[in-house]
Amino acid sequence: MLAIVKRYSLIGIFVFLGTMDVCSQDIYEKYNIYRNPVKVFLNNFSLTATTGFSSTNYSHKLEGVYFYQDPSSQFIFSNDIESLGSTFTGYTDWLNDPQIGFQTSLENPFAIPFGNLPNPVNNPALGDQTFLINTDTVDFGFQGASRGIPITLMIHYEYEKYRIGFGYSYEVHFLRKLKPTAFVDQVRNYEPNVIRTRYSRLFGMIGYKFYQFWSYDFVAELQFGRISAGKAFNNGVISRGIYTNFGVSIENNWSEYFRVIIRPSVDFKSYTINLPDGADVKHRYPTFSIQAGISINIPDIPRSPMKSDHVQLKHVYTNPVTGKRMEVRGQPIHKRQNPKVGENHRKLWRYKRKNKRKINPTKN
Repeated sequence: MLAIVKRYSLIGIFVFLGTMDVCSQDIYEKYNIYRNPVKVFLNNFSLTATTGFSSTNYSHKLEGVYFYQDPSSQFIFSNDIESLGSTFTGYTDWLNDPQIGFQTSLENPFAIPFGNLPNPVNNPALGDQTFLINTDTVDFGFQGASRGIPITLMIHYEYEKYRIGFGYSYEVHFLRKLKPTAFVDQVRNYEPNVIRTRYSRLFGMIGYKFYQFWSYDFVAELQFGRISAGKAFNNGVISRGIYTNFGVSIENNWSEYFRVIIRPSVDFKSYTINLPDGADVKHRYPTFSIQAGISINIPDIPRSPMKSDHVQLKHVYTNPVTGKRMEVRGQPIHKRQNPKVGENHRKLWRYKRKNKRKINPTKN
């Protein structure tokens, strides 16, 4: 509802004109009410800040390589022996930063403890904690979940039920051990060479508000963009594509300008480690996250210049000197407001925690 306030000395006169939905397009012209056009435009933009918890499931299937394990190390190397030349190299840390695990030549194949490489025996147990496998002969890899703490900033433009925007996310990420998908009684867990790293995302967003219930909005959002990792990942040998994220933003509207948000989401992404010997390892690492935060948009109208004005509904103030009318509000943007009729106090005074002595129990 829109109220008109005209100030004479200390007296305010309120005249209710009905809901803003009635003649909302010409009511400002009809009553000569001023609104700042820049603020009216900026009011369509919302700034959102959230943080929370994420769980990333790393998984990869080793293909086209030999996997070798001895009591002290694990490494992989291309199983295309003929294309390796006279010397070849095995690599450790193929999750994020491949390192040379050994280097040998076909003239001296016993430099490593499993004999003649051109004719290996598939799936042999070569001793205590020693294991060799050609990954083309069996479905084999590693998988495991890691944790993270994401912080996300986003700005979007809203038109009716549609949204479009962009944002940036920074995640502190904690890597954990990965378990083998086969031969669990013979193969040890894969241990990353780093415990903590970071991810950052730069993304675009499109959204649609598909459901509203009282003061709650439900918005389906699709994000897509690029992801980059910290120094723990050797980006010189890593190929990454576009990632996508689908989530539902559940928004509790405290007022027209202030919302509290909970956003569960899942994103889908992958990368490929390109080894110098021609082999590659493809990693998938989808992430489920749940974040909470606030969203605000720039008010299109200012606070009332009358300090005694605490009306939550939008209303009109008339300058006693110039006679200029402008639309104002009497409450801060974070003040809870009934989305239909407005409200100053959601609880009776008698029920408020600060009324410990039950003074004025009938006061509202």
